[in-house]
Amino acid sequence: MIWMILQKFLGLPGLGIPGLKIITGVTKIPGVNPNIGKEDRMIRAGIGAAALVALAFVKQGFLIRYLLGLAALVGLFTAYTKFSPVYVLLGENTRKKKGKKK
Repeated sequence: MIWMILQKFLGLPGLGIPGLKIITGVTKIPGVNPNIGKEDRMIRAGIGAAALVALAFVKQGFLIRYLLGLAALVGLFTAYTKFSPVYVLLGENTRKKKGKKK
C-alpha cells in the first residue's frame, strides 16, 4: 500500500513488484499469472497483518516468533503479488475471469 501511494504521488514506476521496472525494464514477470481473487487477497492480507502485530507483542520463544514472521511475510507477499505457488501446484485459481459471469 505504501508503494502504491509513492507511485501515485511521486510517479515511481513499476506495477507488479516494487523496483522491477527500474532494474529490468519489465513490469510483469513472464509466465506468472495472478491466481488469487479479491476475497482471498483480503484474507491473506488480514492474516499477514495480524501475524505482524502478534510478532510485535511476542517477546520470547524463537520458534513462535519465526512462525509468526513467516506467516506475516507469506501472507502479505502473496496478497501483494496476487500469486500463490501452492495454488499452481494444486491447480487452484480463485481469481474471477473478466467478462464471464457466474
